[in-house]
Amino acid sequence: MTMDDHQDNDLFQASHDEEGIFDIQLTLPFPGSARLFPIRQIVKRDGRLQPFDREKIVRAILRAVPEGCIMGNDIAESISSAVDIFLSKQINDNAATADQVSDAVERVLIHMSQAEVALSYARYRDRRARIRRLRKGDMSALLSEIEEARFDENSALAKDSPLHVQTSQDRIVKWDRNRIVAALQLETDMDAGLANIIALEVEQQIHAAGISILTASLIRELVGVKLLEHGLSEENDLRRRLGVPLYDASQIIRGCTPETMNATPRETDLILARAVKKEYAFAEIFSAPVTQAHLLGQIHLNHVAEIDRLHSSELIYSEYLKSDAMEKPDGTAADTTEFVGRLMRYYEYIQEYFQGALTLPNFNFMAAPFLYEAEEETLHSFCKHFIRECAHRASFGMPLQISLRWNSPASAQDSLSAFEHTPDRKTLETTARRIFSVLLDSLHAGDEHGNPYPAPIIDIHLDKKLFQTFEGNAPLNQAVRTALSRPQVRFVLSEDDKEAVPPTSAYPFHAQHIIWHRVSLNLPQAAAAYDNEADFRKELERLCRLIVQAQVEKGRFLESMLDKESAAPLSVLARSLIHPDDLSIDKGLFLVDVDGLYECAEIVHGTESEHFNQRIAFMGEILSFLGLTLHHYAESAGILCRLSANTNPGISQRFAHIDAGFYPLLLDSVIKINQDQTLSYTPGIGLPPKLALNPVEIARIAGQLCLHLDEPAITRLSLPEQTSEQTLGSLLKKIFLQTHCKAIGLQGKTDSPVAYAD
Repeated sequence: MTMDDHQDNDLFQASHDEEGIFDIQLTLPFPGSARLFPIRQIVKRDGRLQPFDREKIVRAILRAVPEGCIMGNDIAESISSAVDIFLSKQINDNAATADQVSDAVERVLIHMSQAEVALSYARYRDRRARIRRLRKGDMSALLSEIEEARFDENSALAKDSPLHVQTSQDRIVKWDRNRIVAALQLETDMDAGLANIIALEVEQQIHAAGISILTASLIRELVGVKLLEHGLSEENDLRRRLGVPLYDASQIIRGCTPETMNATPRETDLILARAVKKEYAFAEIFSAPVTQAHLLGQIHLNHVAEIDRLHSSELIYSEYLKSDAMEKPDGTAADTTEFVGRLMRYYEYIQEYFQGALTLPNFNFMAAPFLYEAEEETLHSFCKHFIRECAHRASFGMPLQISLRWNSPASAQDSLSAFEHTPDRKTLETTARRIFSVLLDSLHAGDEHGNPYPAPIIDIHLDKKLFQTFEGNAPLNQAVRTALSRPQVRFVLSEDDKEAVPPTSAYPFHAQHIIWHRVSLNLPQAAAAYDNEADFRKELERLCRLIVQAQVEKGRFLESMLDKESAAPLSVLARSLIHPDDLSIDKGLFLVDVDGLYECAEIVHGTESEHFNQRIAFMGEILSFLGLTLHHYAESAGILCRLSANTNPGISQRFAHIDAGFYPLLLDSVIKINQDQTLSYTPGIGLPPKLALNPVEIARIAGQLCLHLDEPAITRLSLPEQTSEQTLGSLLKKIFLQTHCKAIGLQGKTDSPVAYAD
């Protein structure tokens, strides 16, 4: 065909006035036509100018596609392009209004043979217009229209069958649409007119389905669907219902889940309750970015299922135990069974308000005023009874932690001066040393069958005076012997006795070193996500900012729970245990636990042995960077955040399992596989056993890393099974006097999770 043939063909020219795709408004501009200017701005209904975005038209068209119709993204984009051309010819370089854009979309859809989509779009547009009218208070006309439709004979399919509702209080009541209205107003602060619209539409849907008995949960779901249909997603989120799906609840109650196998009915009660509290924490307390970071394994919100508790604390108990005639008239202690019973009741009462383990500091010195006249047999009975009670409670809860001292703390006399018949300091120290020895003897001996007790966890505080005469010192050899067989015995170097025991509080109970919340940081995932160190540090900065946000969110919630004037569960604790000055978020202590530090260094600097020193130096640099960054954001937020190390292997395993899914290559050389085939990182700032370093070298490296932490970290040492008391004693002396390591725990074949209690 020649050029003349094209010129002679007037088919297109003759069809310009016809309807359809060749409508005059939709034709492309030919040379010589007036120049068209693309739409650059749109006038919103509130008068604001915004840039014109064709992608919004594409999304609106795809959203309006009715069920059964198929429209690809390419077709929607073509339609949006046609809308752009149409508007350009209509308004020519002026800003289009929202209504003009909507009108153009409808017209173009019709002209491009998309009648069903055009109709659906018109309905969608009408629904949005109705919502705008409702928000402005124009309810009367719409209410009358829906009421009329509600009682139309064609829509009343089940008038003769009265509706009943099974409530959450296990009662059957008659259907009342106003209950939906009241609930929407209460839960979402919705306007009464809009709530009536939603309730009417739900009622219509129920009648159309022919249902006669409804459940409260079904009604909530129907209301939720209607809210989403009206574009009220925020209101729907506000009325979100917390709970466990029926299938999951059945599995828990029947003992078909790992955590409920052989569980008692009471334990399944607690598991179901914890599931609801966990949902509440994610939905109400923590923001979406924090929740997402937890679910992705970037961070770990410790004990999120126990959101309404503080984390942990040290407890001073002398004042409580001496009350209610605990002392005999002559100043001696009452029956030791009563003493242990009162102590355990106190511990159980306080533990209800905390997620983690509670610590009784300087236990032997605090118990000395009650036992200074006890015979040897009575003292043995007390220690055995105390250990058995601790072991029993550890089987279904957090193990109790205590600390023991051989030498009297500098402030012990001031703390115990409240006792009316307190003996002299020398007598107290002698009694405390007797308790020290008998307690360790009883723990080492085990139960009547020689089996080890899992609790209490014992931190033995050593001061430098002990090392001057360490050899031949029977009590310290005894402590070492117990630690070799019982890994819950740990050693802590005490440099300053002045802070060992605080002055006695004026309150019946006293808590010190209260930790409000802990968040763990997954360092390996942050390193694996980026190819260079600069981007990795930017990610750490983002995570520090997010962690501080999480701490603030949890802190504000706890602050409201600690209101002494309220009836909140923690208000009882606030009135009886905590000093009033410690009840505000700015006084709370929040910890950030690093985890997988060594694996993080392997990802950045490789796993080759020749890069070991480079990895160790990098670990210190990262801790220093985290400390400075964390303190900066915490100070800006007005809270106290301290850098610490994770000690919970369960968190390390969770991080490793998540990262193995995201980054399978980490399984080749970075993620560790335990003997039970579980995946794990090395907890906290620890070094993996594969390095085969000697204990002193491990302690030296750990000590250098601990200098960058705000909280002391326990260094775990793996010793040969036949290690002697003298060898371990000399090792402790060398470590504590020649390195910066301040706490040592033993890890061997008898190691148990209790030793890692968080």
